[in-house]
Amino acid sequence: MKTIKLILFAYLMMFSINFGQNQDLDTEKKFKQSINFCPVALAFGFYSVNYEYMVSDHDGLVFRVDYESVPNTYSDAEINVDGKAAILNYRYHIDGKLESCYLGAFGRYRIYQGTGTLNSQTFDFDISEFTIGLNAGKKWVWDSGFNINFTLGYGYTFDDKTVSISTPAIENSIKVFENDYDFNSGFFGELSIGYAF
Repeated sequence: MKTIKLILFAYLMMFSINFGQNQDLDTEKKFKQSINFCPVALAFGFYSVNYEYMVSDHDGLVFRVDYESVPNTYSDAEINVDGKAAILNYRYHIDGKLESCYLGAFGRYRIYQGTGTLNSQTFDFDISEFTIGLNAGKKWVWDSGFNINFTLGYGYTFDDKTVSISTPAIENSIKVFENDYDFNSGFFGELSIGYAF
């Protein structure tokens, strides 16, 4: 039993050393693309995946899609909402490679579609939002292609809302829902893992 534990320990150590090695100069530039997703967000009903392509040594283009199932705990009107987003992000990689700190600009389109019931009235609504902003971050890439990406940003938001039945009580319940859930936020963030190739 002790031998098995030693073999497992040695194997894990070799894997850790291999996994954590930095790339040498010849292999650093081989990574031109990556696919990432956010595993932590899954616990909150949020699904996000993105693809980055290095157009040149410094310039990367990122396309990201999000899907969100919003809990109905934000209003007394039993509002159920699904959100979808498409994001286009430009990144300037300072070190001239995928593994680098970067500065960027993004455009994001989100739409939230919901239904609710208040005072025996069922209503539908859509909230659409377009955000343009700036962001900065860092991507770490290992020899294996495994990568971790961290981004923070903020932008200016334009939004629009349509409601199928407009009464003061319904409008107020949607407003409470928007404020509690912080719909109109220009915040942009990402903590993801993925594979570079």
